[in-house]
Amino acid sequence: MAEVNGTLVVLSDVKREILSIRGYTPSLESKGPTRTEVSEAMRLLIERAIVLREGERRGVVVSDAALEEETMRIRGDFPPGGLEKALLQVGMDTGMWREQLRRSLLYRKSAEAIVASIATVTPQEVQAAFRVRGKPGTRPERIRVRQYLFDSVEHASSAREALAGKASPDGSGEAATSGVDLGFFSREELPPELPADLFRLMEGEMSEPVSRDGSASLFQVTEREAAGPETAEAEEARIREELLVPRREEAFRRWLSEATAQASVKVRAELLEKLAEGKT
Repeated sequence: MAEVNGTLVVLSDVKREILSIRGYTPSLESKGPTRTEVSEAMRLLIERAIVLREGERRGVVVSDAALEEETMRIRGDFPPGGLEKALLQVGMDTGMWREQLRRSLLYRKSAEAIVASIATVTPQEVQAAFRVRGKPGTRPERIRVRQYLFDSVEHASSAREALAGKASPDGSGEAATSGVDLGFFSREELPPELPADLFRLMEGEMSEPVSRDGSASLFQVTEREAAGPETAEAEEARIREELLVPRREEAFRRWLSEATAQASVKVRAELLEKLAEGKT
């Protein structure tokens, strides 16, 4: 269908991108692609190829550990077997989905690497914003939470003691490495689906099993931050990040526009036309 700086874009790529744009429903068999969908899919695929090629040039990779952590985080949103069922409904197996997830992570890391060198905030800008805000505020108490997902309350209950002791749930004695790090939460930020009494737990302690949608979860407090005055360093770091976010977005859009204009792109227009007419 196309070649972008030496990277091939094939028909199956275009079809998958169209389905992704649609949210995978309806299927292409029940409703053929429109010219607008084909054009939008090609634009996204060309831009993705350009970003991934630049990431490759910069040595960006996604480790198996990073892929597994993201996989577990997503699995945590489904009951046991729910992810596989959802994939089957859109005609995708787990292996294909993991490869797509790896490419998504690779794209994200590549984009981050690209903007890291072109979006900056000077110390003077941070200091100026800091002076406008005045003294640092108060930092609320926060806890860091890790979630473990099980297929039943019984399984979660039997694994609770082992996990709290950092042993493996199967009794092998090896340190448990499963679970998904949910990050830090203040009391106000704690999601309603998490137990409200998590703030009563000490570091390393585990919640009682929480049943939800045919599955069960354990939530572990892995770290605590006491409330107190925010340090100037932490406030400056927060200001720096707030200033960087819109600059990164603008820098990436500008870089992508320039890179696309300079890219070597060869498109088989006749094949795209056949796809839009439902002939492929």
